[in-house]
Amino acid sequence: MDSVIHYKNIILLFLWFIMFPLVSQAGAKTDTVYLQNGDRITGEIKRFEYGILVFKTDAMGTLKIEFNDIKTFYSNEQYTIQMANGLRFFGSIDTSATDGYVNLKVGNFRIPEPVSEIVEIYPVKHAFWKRLDGSIDLGYSYTKASTISQMNFSGNVDYRVEKSFSSLNVSAIFTDQEDRDRIRKQDYTFAYSRFYKKKWFGSGIVGAQQNTELGIAHRYFLGMGAGRDFIHSNRTVLSGLIGLLVTTEKSLSDSIIQSMEGIVRLNTRIFRFNDPEIDITSHFNVFPSFTTWGRYRLEFELKVKIEIFNDFFFGLTFYDNFDSRPIDKDAATNDYGVTTSLGYSW
Repeated sequence: MDSVIHYKNIILLFLWFIMFPLVSQAGAKTDTVYLQNGDRITGEIKRFEYGILVFKTDAMGTLKIEFNDIKTFYSNEQYTIQMANGLRFFGSIDTSATDGYVNLKVGNFRIPEPVSEIVEIYPVKHAFWKRLDGSIDLGYSYTKASTISQMNFSGNVDYRVEKSFSSLNVSAIFTDQEDRDRIRKQDYTFAYSRFYKKKWFGSGIVGAQQNTELGIAHRYFLGMGAGRDFIHSNRTVLSGLIGLLVTTEKSLSDSIIQSMEGIVRLNTRIFRFNDPEIDITSHFNVFPSFTTWGRYRLEFELKVKIEIFNDFFFGLTFYDNFDSRPIDKDAATNDYGVTTSLGYSW
C-alpha cells in the first residue's frame, strides 16, 4: 500500500474527530466550588491540570479557575487524581474546613490534601464516550509565486480509566507543487500506558507512518517500553521512556525491510495560564537500529498552542525527521518544516 491514507479521506477523518466532543458531553452539573472571595459555583468538573480547574456551568459557560483562588470544592463523581509527589488516587472529592484543602474520599478513607499539590484530576465516567477528551486542528496555505499548496491536519483522542491511559494521535501534511509529485508525511499512532508506583509507567505502541521525502512509502511498527515522570507539576511535565520497536518499512522503490530498533523518548510540556493561555509540548525520539548497524533515526516535534477564545486555539508546529541511512538510496536524509493551524480542544 503506497499511501497510509488517501488524501480525499482527510476531511472524513476531520469530521470523525469533530463528533467526539458532541457525543462526550456530560450530564448533571452537581459539583460545587467554593472560592476564596466567598462565592460558590455549581457546575461540573471537567478536569484539573496545570493548576487550573476547568469547570462547566449552565449560566456562565466553561470557567477556568486558578488553584490559588479555590478555597475547597466537592464532587461525588469518581476521578483519577495525581499528586505532585507521584501518588495516584481513585475516588471522589469532599470539602475541607481548611482553606486551600480538599478531602479525597478513597474507599473508606478521607485523605486531606492541599489543592496546590494536586497536578491532575480527570473524571472516570461510567459511559465510554464520557471518558474521552482531545483536540483537533487544521491548516492550509498556498503561494502563487511558487505554486506550492499545503494542507495539514492533526488530532488526538485520549481515554482514561483508573490505572491506565490510552491515546490515539494522528497527523498528516500534504504538499503539492506544480510539476512535482505530492509530498506526503503522515503519522498514525495508538499508545497504551499503565501506571505504577513512584511515577513509573509501562507503555505499548502500534502505528503507521509515511514520509515520501525520506523515501518511506509506509512504515508499520509495534513496540513496548518502560518510562517515568521526572517532573510533573502544575506548570511543567518532563517524562522519558526506553524500549524496543519492531518495524516493517517499504521504500518508494518497493524494497521492504524488517528490523528491530531501540526507542529512547523524551516528552516535555509547559503550560502558562495567562492572557493568552499558552501550551507548549515537544517530543524527541531516538531510534537506533539493531538490524542495520550504524543506522539511526531521529524525530523531533515542537508544538505551541495559543488560545484565541474559549477552547479554540492557534497552533504553530515545527518538526524535524532524520534518517542516517534511508532505505531508498535516492531519498533525502532530513525532512523538516513549520505548519500553522486553527484548532479546538474538548
